[in-house]
Parts: sequence; structure tokens; C-alpha cells
Amino acid sequence: VLMAAAHPIAITSYLGRKPAAVAALDALAQVCGIAVYESSPCFLCMPRSSPCFAGFDTASAVAQTDAGLLLDVDVPWLPKYVKHNPAARWMQVDVDASKRDFPMWGFPADMRIEADCATVLAQVLEAVKEKSTPAFRQRVAERMGKLAAQSAQRQVLAARAAADPGAQDAISPAFVCAALNRVLRAGDVVINEAIRNVPAVLSQIMRDEPLTLLGSAGGGLGYSGGLALGAKLARPAARVVQIVGDGGFHFSTPSSVYAVAQQYALPIFTVVLDNGGWQAVKEATLRVYPDGVAAATQNFQSRLEGEKRDFAKVGEAFGGYGETVADPALVEAAIARCVGAVDSGRAAVLVVKLKVQ
Repeated sequence: VLMAAAHPIAITSYLGRKPAAVAALDALAQVCGIAVYESSPCFLCMPRSSPCFAGFDTASAVAQTDAGLLLDVDVPWLPKYVKHNPAARWMQVDVDASKRDFPMWGFPADMRIEADCATVLAQVLEAVKEKSTPAFRQRVAERMGKLAAQSAQRQVLAARAAADPGAQDAISPAFVCAALNRVLRAGDVVINEAIRNVPAVLSQIMRDEPLTLLGSAGGGLGYSGGLALGAKLARPAARVVQIVGDGGFHFSTPSSVYAVAQQYALPIFTVVLDNGGWQAVKEATLRVYPDGVAAATQNFQSRLEGEKRDFAKVGEAFGGYGETVADPALVEAAIARCVGAVDSGRAAVLVVKLKVQ
């Protein structure tokens, strides 16, 4: 099916929890010319530098694909907003292909394989190599050219977003994440709990190595502080950067996080993207009640009075370094000071003032 396809795609979310699966997917994608999308990734599933990495927006691809792979993914797209091609052939490989704990799971599949993706994809790769013909390789080469053009366009858009610093007390999240990207090393670990600013994290922070980008597959706002500590325990030589919204920071019980960081010498770097509240709550309310009382009164019970709270002091209370930045021109220097503190053995908290929404 893959070798006959004109527009093959793969969608995954947590395949990257096993590093061998990342390498297997990348290799198969390059041999077959498969565009690989990550849907709400909780692990890095595809190196960002791979010519087959196609981003995170599956909508247009799902509509036109004729052969798709669902690989270790729970929600490949939202059926309310995305319509798949009914003529497409879908093949699912998952450690839990039937989604036993889901009350309802109705994504299409002509073939469901309950297995380890790293093993299956490596086997499929060998089969494709054996069956490969000059005509097949020519079609793949043409697809790879199109994928390269699409990748270049995404990079242009990302660079354009990163170039806009925002304004005083309204710093651009893309600008902040691009600045973070410039100081990260290949093996450093990014914990992504940016919630409404996830697109900025995913588009601006380039990760290639498996297990260097971690997130959550579902609910549990506030998990990232504990996850950052665990990642630092697992990889003491890596910098661990926790990117979290101000609402998630509240839920993470930060006093406990930095007490543990101090007691067990686990210097983590927390970046709080402060947009003044729980924007996800506001957006969810508007989706369900667009003309309701909350919309009419602009009272969503989701605001945080950020000017009355000094999140940076929480880290300082436990021997860490804390700083708040509201001027885009000071972002890079603030990041450098925080990284210096972390490298010297102290946790660091950087609060970045975004536009209040």
C-alpha cells in the first residue's frame, strides 16, 4: 500500500517514547517519501531536521492522502474540524490498537496491528527495500522535493514569527522560544506545558534527539514541574527547561518543586509564559457558549492578577535564581543569566510577560 501511494502520510504522538522507533520511522519515511506529522506530541517522534518532518497541522494532509499510517497516536485529528478522504487506506500500529480504556474510538483503519512500532516499521522498511524499483524511487524523489519546499515555507513562517519581539508587557511567545532555542544544546530536555502557547514552542524550539521534548497526552495541568525534576534525575548532565503557563505554574505546587530541586541538587530552568490567566478555560467557554453570559460580561473566572504575584520569588525562596522580564529587548540577557545560574547548580525561574488575553 505504501509503495503504491501517491500521497502517503504518517501521524503519531507518542511513538518517540522509544528512541529506536524514531529512527525507524525516519528511515522508512525517507525511503517511501512519507510526510510525517505529530499530533499533540507528548514525545519527539520525528527529528525536526528530517526532510520528511511535515509539522503538526494534519488537516489538509488527511483530506488528500491515499494511504495513512496511525502510529502510537490517540487523537490523530479532530473529526469535527477535519474530514478524512474516505477512499484512503489507513493502517494502524499501536501498543494498544483497540484503545481499551477509551469509551469510544472511531478513527478509520483498514489494518490494525497491535505491536511495537520500532519493530514493525523496521520490518516494513526491509520489505520496501526488497521490492523497490527505479520507478518507485523516482516517485519518491519527486515527493521528497515537494516535502523540501513545504519545509522551507514552514521555516520562513517560523522565522517571521520569531522576528517579531512584541511589545512592553506583551512579549511575543515565538520570540521567547526562538531565543531559548539558540542557547539549548542537542541533548538538553524541553518539558512543554505551554498550553495555549504550544505552537510557539513546537515551531521555534528545534529538537532532533529522541526524549529531548516531553509533554502530556491528556489532562493534568501542573505536571511539568515534577516531570522536569524527574528528567533532571534521569539526565543529570542535560539542561532541563520547563516551559509552562502562569496557570499551569500555579497548579504545579511550585514551592514543592523548588524545595525538591534545592534538597536534591536538581537545577531546572523554568520559563513561565505569563498571559494573565487560564486562557484554555476562556476559549473552552467560548466554544460551548459563544453568546453566553461570560462572553457578554467578559468574566470567565479564569483571570490571574499577575501584577499582585511575583512568581520569580518562589524559586528564590529555595535558593534558586528568579527574574521577571517585560521588555523584549531584555529577553536574551535574562535567559543568559538563568542559564548561568542553572549551570552553576541553582534552579532558575524566568517569568515572561505576554499579552494579557
